[in-house]
Amino acid sequence: MTTTAVGLARCWPGDTLLVDADRQPSQSVLAGFLNGAPAGGRGLTGLARVHRERRFLADEIPRHCVPLGDEADHRRLFLAGFAHPGSAGLFVPIWPALTQGLERFRASGFTVIVDAGRISDGLPGPLLAAADVVLLVTRTHLRALAGLRLHLPVVTERLAALATGTELGLLLIGEGQPYSGSEISRQFGLAVWGTIPHQPKQAAVWSDGVPPPSRFHRSPLVQGIRATIATLRTGSSPAVERPEVKH
Repeated sequence: MTTTAVGLARCWPGDTLLVDADRQPSQSVLAGFLNGAPAGGRGLTGLARVHRERRFLADEIPRHCVPLGDEADHRRLFLAGFAHPGSAGLFVPIWPALTQGLERFRASGFTVIVDAGRISDGLPGPLLAAADVVLLVTRTHLRALAGLRLHLPVVTERLAALATGTELGLLLIGEGQPYSGSEISRQFGLAVWGTIPHQPKQAAVWSDGVPPPSRFHRSPLVQGIRATIATLRTGSSPAVERPEVKH
């Protein structure tokens, strides 16, 4: 999930901001893709302090971001997540202000990608309402799909209650292992916005910051990420596979 978010942020054709909004802190991007880079008091933890000092959060977000890798033609920024277990509980009243700040980023030309963590933790309401698309990332084996079925109704009900027009879809990792995208789409009644091969060696570039292997940028993993980005940029949901009706 986090690896996919890093891939989207790194491959998007434009300026991007990746936000670690996982309520179960792991610091996986700092420790992984960024090779142990320190947050230096920045990120959501620093923004919580800013909020307590009654400063305008939208003005402070840029100062609390770190570069998400070097690049000449586009800006890639990262807003680190919570530094301590339990911090997310203290952040509840700050989500609206953070969302307003992220909207300002988007208005300035950035694409904002939020890694919201596990579906079982729920999604912060303000972020959910402001999102254009919410993608549920899942493997295609039965164990992963069983967990998805268990928690999906909570997300769909919250989106229906918000009535903001936020799209909800699936992003599959390892399609055909064993279930296909069309089978999963029919079972859940959701569109599949992208399929990404399960390639641990290549994925380690984004998950652990290892040097890219030969021809990495032409790998099926990167091609899958780019195809997903192309679908997202159209701004319209792919068709949902419907069960066959036999007469």
